[in-house]
Amino acid sequence: MITLAFRPVRNESPVMVRGAYFRICADGTLRGPDNAVVARYLNGLWQLAHGLHRAFDCSGPVFLRVTNSDGQRESRGPYQFVKAAEGSIFTHDSCLAVHDSRKEPGSSVGLWQEIVFLSGV
Repeated sequence: MITLAFRPVRNESPVMVRGAYFRICADGTLRGPDNAVVARYLNGLWQLAHGLHRAFDCSGPVFLRVTNSDGQRESRGPYQFVKAAEGSIFTHDSCLAVHDSRKEPGSSVGLWQEIVFLSGV
């Protein structure tokens, strides 16, 4: 099971969401195992139910299955910590990629169209 901790914009307690896996889609939605929309990425924030959150994170081991901008799939990880914030995916010490197609990727990171968060591969 993966547990995502959504970090509210205001100084409130994190909101925890659990599922077998989660997937950030190219349309800016975060979907769970049943393909239902869990959250939406809008204007730099994650909208979960009626609340706005600046980021979500999860502790590992976390594996990522990603689809690059050219359509190739690859597996990454395991990571001990992964965070989705500001249109990008981060570990403790680096930015792995950008998931918001409106954001310009840096020179050392690419654009991921889809990111699946898994507890195992």
